[in-house]
Amino acid sequence: MLGSLLFACAAVAAKPVAVMVHGAGGGGWEYRFWKPVFEKAGYKVIAKDLVPAKGGLEKTTVDDYVAQICRDGGDHPAVLIGASMGGVLVLKAAEKLHPKAIVLVCSTSPKEANPPAAEPQKYPAIVRWKGGPYKDTVDSMPDSDEAARKYAWPRWRDESGTVLNAISAGVSTKKPNCPVLCVIPGADDTIPPEKQQKLAEWCGADVMRFHGMSHVGTLMSRRGGEVASLVVAWLARRL
Repeated sequence: MLGSLLFACAAVAAKPVAVMVHGAGGGGWEYRFWKPVFEKAGYKVIAKDLVPAKGGLEKTTVDDYVAQICRDGGDHPAVLIGASMGGVLVLKAAEKLHPKAIVLVCSTSPKEANPPAAEPQKYPAIVRWKGGPYKDTVDSMPDSDEAARKYAWPRWRDESGTVLNAISAGVSTKKPNCPVLCVIPGADDTIPPEKQQKLAEWCGADVMRFHGMSHVGTLMSRRGGEVASLVVAWLARRL
């Protein structure tokens, strides 16, 4: 009896860890369709909301967010997953966490992959998304159903302009030394697919393209669970 209990405890402890990092203005809830797929495949999923530094969002930096990811990741997570803003954040966190694999979803890029524009986009100290019109959510989630939109709408949050300005100006990261997958939605009007392809080439990444899929659709569309299943299958092959 004791031996069986110890075996069960060891099995739980041995679960590979998947750290999922959300995009700007979002939260861990963005992975609501991915989390059960990964858990069914045997992963322990960590999908937390990034939180502001003590000085508030306007004082929150890339380093603050990366430190949170590193604390959540613990020792050598199996996989780091970053969506949109979260992509470049997990690349920075990977320098310390040394994951076995990285998945970049509709991802921002470090300056090594996509040099910043001569005049980078400028954001205010706090980018206001919380409490916006429902129509904005509908417009940003064209391939999601009404239930997913109504779920997302009250959950959008304000974001640190300091972080977004840093990413726009170009964050420097080391090239990953583990398998990388780039998930590229073909109808992404937030981060051009061409830039995501350049990121994949810089990383030496495998690529999954989803033609006609929106920026948010990779996680929250009607096909979100399907995308997650394909990512889990890729991890099974590469790990």
